[in-house]
Amino acid sequence: MKGGNPLQNQAQRKQAGACVVVTGAAGGIGAAVARRLHDDGWHVVATDLCAAALSEALQTSPRMTLATLDVARPESVAQLAEHLHSSLPAGVAGLVNVAGVLQDVRALLDMDDDAARRIWEVNYFGAERCMKALAPAMMAGGGGSVVNITSINELQPLPLHAYAPSKVALGALTRLAAGEFGPAGVRVNAVAPGFTLTPIFRDKLDSGKRDAGMIEQHTAMGRLVETSEIASAVSFLIGDDASAITGISLPVDCGWLASAHWMNFRQLGAA
Repeated sequence: MKGGNPLQNQAQRKQAGACVVVTGAAGGIGAAVARRLHDDGWHVVATDLCAAALSEALQTSPRMTLATLDVARPESVAQLAEHLHSSLPAGVAGLVNVAGVLQDVRALLDMDDDAARRIWEVNYFGAERCMKALAPAMMAGGGGSVVNITSINELQPLPLHAYAPSKVALGALTRLAAGEFGPAGVRVNAVAPGFTLTPIFRDKLDSGKRDAGMIEQHTAMGRLVETSEIASAVSFLIGDDASAITGISLPVDCGWLASAHWMNFRQLGAA
């Protein structure tokens, strides 16, 4: 691997001015991730499909660049990669794939094919495109780190018949890419958020589509996840403190997954 001591590679890249690209940066998790990485000292290229929402969520600075990106369009991803190659001599040291499309609970027999394709196009293929477009730049610079935002649905699918499989697939891609990119010094991991207090999720709570009390009752820590806690996990995986970690999916869920078995056990009347 190029770039000197692999245990300090990201610190060196950061000091040299290399960037971390964040997709879906106008959303609750994406904006929190972009702010945290900026606070960590990274040059952040924050991207989103909606330029107005992006400008509302984040402010530009010498180390915060805002760019419009549609991860569902190959030409948009290619244009971003080319722009970064030509405008940032220090290159790309990281990628955080946050962009995603959510789904309400719906029976499989009622699933709309076009809506399902859109979910897959963004959640899975969008992340795949960005990895394929930007990983070569990380390899050329001596290494880097990719973090894919999956979901607890990756590890224990809920009845979201397009969203959950797209996240399972992204988790599998994370592990496959970790094995492929590792020899070139690029680590690939995932963060699997639980029920997180994003603006979209708060709207679901307010509309009655989700029951906060029920979720908290079946979560080990008795609360929902803050977006800043997802950002902290991403910060760890992007940086050198995680220099020996690749190919994992890290749940950040306040213990939802740990409590799920207890929930099922109690529902059977066994406890």
